[in-house]
Amino acid sequence: MFKYRKNFGKNKTSTDYTTAIIAIVLSVFGIFMVASATRGSDTSYITKQSFAVFLGICFMFILSFINYEIFLNFKISILLFCSSIFFLILTLVIGIGSGNQSWINLTGLSINVQPSEFVKVLFILTFAKHLDSTKGSINKPLNLLLLLLHAGVIIGLVMLQGDLGSALVFMFIAIIMCYTQGLSIFYIIGGSALIALTSPYWWNFLKPYQQQRILVGFNPEIDPLGYGYQQILSKNAIMQGGFFGSGYMESTVSPTIPYNHTDMIFSVISEELGLFGVIVMMTVLALLVARVTKTAFIARKDIGSAICAGVLAMLIAQTIENIGMCLGILPIIGITLPFISYGGSSVLSLFLAIGIVMSIYRYRSKYFFEREPS
Repeated sequence: MFKYRKNFGKNKTSTDYTTAIIAIVLSVFGIFMVASATRGSDTSYITKQSFAVFLGICFMFILSFINYEIFLNFKISILLFCSSIFFLILTLVIGIGSGNQSWINLTGLSINVQPSEFVKVLFILTFAKHLDSTKGSINKPLNLLLLLLHAGVIIGLVMLQGDLGSALVFMFIAIIMCYTQGLSIFYIIGGSALIALTSPYWWNFLKPYQQQRILVGFNPEIDPLGYGYQQILSKNAIMQGGFFGSGYMESTVSPTIPYNHTDMIFSVISEELGLFGVIVMMTVLALLVARVTKTAFIARKDIGSAICAGVLAMLIAQTIENIGMCLGILPIIGITLPFISYGGSSVLSLFLAIGIVMSIYRYRSKYFFEREPS
């Protein structure tokens, strides 16, 4: 996909302030929308989100000045992969959560951390390193099997936590990264067909509440006072907003939606800012996607392009799933809207990912006498 990236854009080292500004604008907008969604309740939501955004911005710029290839050293890559497994297992042992076991409470700080959000970034880095080692031979069965094992270990541990949403995001990241690095489309089609054929078998492994959420996601009316309650209210809030919305902090339906500051933040935006506000928000998100795509094309090495592809997949998957949940056309599986939904772990991990993309942009120039990337 990124085969001809060397001809796209100027090969000139500098800081990608445009991407940084877009991410900051989205996160500040998110703080205002979280403030509206939680008005009249605990003000700590705003404090925690603002602090997470501040930390995220700092780490983003720090990472942007560090050569991303440092994290791709073989020994460091192994360490990052082992760390991912350790934190996911630790979450299974001491994790907390409602319905799933995805958070670790930092005793004494009243803060819950979701390790799987940070593991997404580590997975993108380690999977890119793995893909780089299979350059030119990704379609060989043994290499493909090892890649499946790499992704399967992480996805399996996330599934054991009961976090179906994050597991699907990991799957999408792995598929897109493999495809952009040369995986045959026939493998993807074959894999999709295999999953479809074996879906009745996998269905039995899902917990009852997960099965119900999936069913209700496609038809909320089958359980209007239970699992379908959020989506019915969400659709009503979206319809209530019209084109220009009811005004900031003037919504009447979205304040009654459970978890309106996290999973259902899109409903708050739609009701208060209307279709016009949604179009503006989606335009800014699209600009961020475009900037990451440009960096993928001008990256100095294939491994840089693979990392950008992973970040792109993460942004796109979470955006589509979150909006789909609010529109009542996809199951509610606990996915945040990038940079906008409340969630310190989510916003901080996204800033880390953007910081790495900015590093790829900064260190895109070829070294003297270096061969062109294949």
